[in-house]
Amino acid sequence: MIAHFAQGDIIRVDFDPAAGHEQIKRRYAVVVSNAAFNRICNLTMVCPITSTDNGYPLHVDLQEPTTLLGTSAITGFVQIEQLKSLDLHARHAQYCGTVSDAIRTRLTELILACVM
Repeated sequence: MIAHFAQGDIIRVDFDPAAGHEQIKRRYAVVVSNAAFNRICNLTMVCPITSTDNGYPLHVDLQEPTTLLGTSAITGFVQIEQLKSLDLHARHAQYCGTVSDAIRTRLTELILACVM
């Protein structure tokens, strides 16, 4: 496990426990918070990745398969509306890869549009 994850990293993390419409189980997610937030708070903001394309406007298509460390590529949709802060060390998160700069920029734009 690495000391701190970076914005744009793809990780595998356990989202349990969850309630209501929240994502559950161990799944891939994208780190969306910056290094300063992660270091100062000892929390990391992430958005889960789903394989389901339901045309939801807050889902960002990974567009091209993203190669992960030692495994096959991942495709799917980053769920902006499921943004949450997690203690990735307590949840034993694993680094798997990194999204493209274009995807990272799109995620940041959508998150800012939702909160501004």
